[in-house]
Amino acid sequence: MPSSKPPVAKIRNPVEKRMAWLRDLWWEQTIHPHLRAIVLRAPGHSQRMIDAFLKLQQYNGEFETPDLFIIFDSAFETGFSYSRELRNALIEVYEQNKEQFAAQGITAPWDEATQAGFESAAGFVETGLSFARHLGNQVISVVLRPRRISAQESFEEWLDAALQVPLLPEDAGLFRLVILDHEESRAWQAFAERHAAQVTVVHAQADILEAAREMAAQSGGGGGAQARYSQIYTDMLTLLRHGDAAGVECKAAGAMQLATREGWGEQRAIIDMVVGGAWLQARDFPRSIERYRAARVAAQDVVNTDPSTGLILIVQSWMSEGGAWVASGNKAQGARAFKESAEVARKIPHAFFAIEGYRASAQCWYACGERDQALETAMLGIREAHQMPDADRPTSTVPILLNDLLRMHDPDRCERIAHSAADYEKKVRQAQKDADRLAAHLGPRPDSKTLKVIEERLLQAYEQAFQSLLATREQLIKEAGDIFQRSVALGRQWLNPTWAGLPDVRHPLDLDQDEWSEAPEFAVLPDPQALLETG
Repeated sequence: MPSSKPPVAKIRNPVEKRMAWLRDLWWEQTIHPHLRAIVLRAPGHSQRMIDAFLKLQQYNGEFETPDLFIIFDSAFETGFSYSRELRNALIEVYEQNKEQFAAQGITAPWDEATQAGFESAAGFVETGLSFARHLGNQVISVVLRPRRISAQESFEEWLDAALQVPLLPEDAGLFRLVILDHEESRAWQAFAERHAAQVTVVHAQADILEAAREMAAQSGGGGGAQARYSQIYTDMLTLLRHGDAAGVECKAAGAMQLATREGWGEQRAIIDMVVGGAWLQARDFPRSIERYRAARVAAQDVVNTDPSTGLILIVQSWMSEGGAWVASGNKAQGARAFKESAEVARKIPHAFFAIEGYRASAQCWYACGERDQALETAMLGIREAHQMPDADRPTSTVPILLNDLLRMHDPDRCERIAHSAADYEKKVRQAQKDADRLAAHLGPRPDSKTLKVIEERLLQAYEQAFQSLLATREQLIKEAGDIFQRSVALGRQWLNPTWAGLPDVRHPLDLDQDEWSEAPEFAVLPDPQALLETG
């Protein structure tokens, strides 16, 4: 492992300064050979900087560390399937970079890449150590960012097992696991304390707003009004993050003077929106609403020169005002503001904003006990969704709007449908834990045939739980009223053919319906066309 830092390169701007600082921080705090895992902890506002730092490690340059960083986002379902996916992904890294390794003089084949492995945390760690040795004792830091974790407890058990793999003295510090953590939650603190002798926490505070502020300050001498504005605006965002509403408003006065003098109507509206957000955060609702309305006035001026941008700003001001009214406890006023946002969005036209405005308005009316008003407003959103391209509906708030409609018509049935999904997830998690428990009894080198049997039983448990869920939901839908059934039918027409409300549950193996081993008797539903007719 290298024992001295790389030469300090000339730093050109504040972002580079922070990248160099992160490089040095990593170097200083992770060089110890006893480390087998690193918790990289940063505040929420530093996450983009951390992402940039990790991205830079993929390239040769002045900000790289001595480590070879590999980032894995494989989902964690069971320990043995996760181990298999990570091991295969590690081998894939080798296969895809053979030419690069050859250029570095590493031409001999890596035997581990062609040998059968074993599906456990130990198997993955041993593969990683083998890879590190093959690359000439290159330190490898594997960043684990699972896109989905079935159970946090099981994932931590897998990590515990990985840290318990026996190491030869010469392998110490060659292969490390990296886990990203947030300063606000410190979710991995217990793990770090449990393995204090092998784990370090690296505290990385690299604020992107502070970097932006420094950049604006550096250009302030020759950058004119734009540079001065950028500096003030960044100061506003920093104060906003710290919850200093009065400070935000004070800074905003200078930004507003600049924006008015330069004729930046869009920025005037944005300034008012930021100040409104600051007062909302401070729970000073009258001031917040006042600034959102001022933003709308400024946005109206923008409409004269740039209609699309001006109207979008007006939509945002109405939505923000609606949120302030709801936060203050006045949901009726919130409903009116949200509906106004939808009506403006229709003029753009912007279906996503219009649907969300109607949906939020309907939800407010329903919370006020105004069911008829809520249904009428929800149907405006449904008819707006009817005009959308088919591919856009699943990624909009249409699924939520449809589920709200179900809840308005039959809240108890809607709750039972949601409960059935929670029960399904509970069964799946239990099946995964049971499978992991059985696999753990096989030791660090599980027999592949026995493991295959465990996995096949797990897949059967998935299928049984899914079939039970479908049967329960279909029976609930069959017994529902006409409008409830038409709403479900519309969801199946617009979203997917098995939609039954939220949460939406897809086949556990992501199979299409024609690939299922069996299917329940789906409810025969009425034509949803009547829901789309106006009048």
